[in-house]
Amino acid sequence: MTPALTMAVYAIGLISSKLIALILQPFVTQWLGPEQFGRLDVLVALGSLLTLIMSFGISDAIYRFAHEQQNQHTIFRGALGLLLAIAGGLTIIAQLSVPWLQQLLPGEPPLFALHCLLTTLFLNTLCCVPLAILRIRNQAKLFVAAQIVFALIQGLGVVLLTPQYGVEGIMAAGLVAQIVQVIVLAKHFPAPKLGHIRLFFRYGRAITLSGILSFVVIGAERWAIADMLGLSLLAPYAVAIQWAIAASLLLEPFGLWWFPKRFGLIDTAEDRQQAAEISIIGCQLSCLVTAGIITVGSRFLLWWLPEDFHASAEMLPLLGILMMLKHASTLLNIGCYHQKDGKSVVLIGVFSACCALGILFFILPQYGLYVFIGAGIGLQLLRLGLFYYCSQYYLPLPYPLCRLAASYSLIILLLAAHYQTSPASEVLCILLLIGQICWPWGQRKLAQNRQKKLNNSLGAG
Repeated sequence: MTPALTMAVYAIGLISSKLIALILQPFVTQWLGPEQFGRLDVLVALGSLLTLIMSFGISDAIYRFAHEQQNQHTIFRGALGLLLAIAGGLTIIAQLSVPWLQQLLPGEPPLFALHCLLTTLFLNTLCCVPLAILRIRNQAKLFVAAQIVFALIQGLGVVLLTPQYGVEGIMAAGLVAQIVQVIVLAKHFPAPKLGHIRLFFRYGRAITLSGILSFVVIGAERWAIADMLGLSLLAPYAVAIQWAIAASLLLEPFGLWWFPKRFGLIDTAEDRQQAAEISIIGCQLSCLVTAGIITVGSRFLLWWLPEDFHASAEMLPLLGILMMLKHASTLLNIGCYHQKDGKSVVLIGVFSACCALGILFFILPQYGLYVFIGAGIGLQLLRLGLFYYCSQYYLPLPYPLCRLAASYSLIILLLAAHYQTSPASEVLCILLLIGQICWPWGQRKLAQNRQKKLNNSLGAG
């Protein structure tokens, strides 16, 4: 399939699967209420952290090294063997430690829910390998089908179980859906075999540590909010960040297509130019998504959610900006991840995590949620600058930064217009943003047409 068709297939599948969860959100918020929804989000945050540890950056390592191997199957087999050892061992330890985990987490989630979550995470980690294989082989339809099956089964389980069993029902629905996904992907699992261990450990340890540190920056704050401000205040924040993340998933098809290919576009000057322009396109697409979050998303939540969750609509535009900057830092860091040891990624992660902890302990309890979100935006901007500087140091790329700066300036103007309740100004900012993003490509297309006509006229002469 062509890149455009591949991204379209990914988009249809991912949007469809995420829409199921978002469609159910008004019902889930009513069934659970703010406090139980906050307890659910505590479990979601735990799942995010444990997934980072169990997967050990193996998926990233597959994308990084598979294209360098004559026999890619050995990489796939070694990846699955290592995941079985790491995730299996961690799951056993965690299952035995469930009573301790329950006491440690804010809100003390149910024991049954924790057992279900841990089993689901183990199976999900194993599925990373066949899903990575499908992406590398451009089998987008099969990849998307596995994701949609999971979402449908989970959504049905949530509808049937949540009204009676609450958070435990949601966790049980996730486990059943994950088992079905394993069955769907069964024939795409390679035979596990421990191999390339040193390669995986060398690359994966940096990715894992970086992921944990990133969790401290975005993820661990949910536990802090629940502990310092209460589960009822966590709930609207959790809904808002969920929508900000869901909206950013509109960019996931681009990432699913681009991330496995980006390391193959660094050999020549022409390749590096293309890699730089594609990365900036991704950042500008993120600006368009953020514009939608600011103008449409916040108003939609006021209509979509119960009144107890209307504070989510006020937080969403700011969280959209935060996610936009976070997304940019994942696109403008090719040089950092091209390092085989990933040291720069770890150092930036350590610095960011220290700043995030300072924000959690000193700003959140003292100044409240909105100042905390503002500080988070500042931290994401700092991370973006650090990733860009280090990436350019290790692998200089000719990024067209002026175009990105113009897009960000229009987003700032749009945010100001939104909070000043000026719909006309919002529309104007969006039109200017679309025009500013499309203008260079329109000019390039026009130049190509002129060159083509010139070549034809010279050929005719």
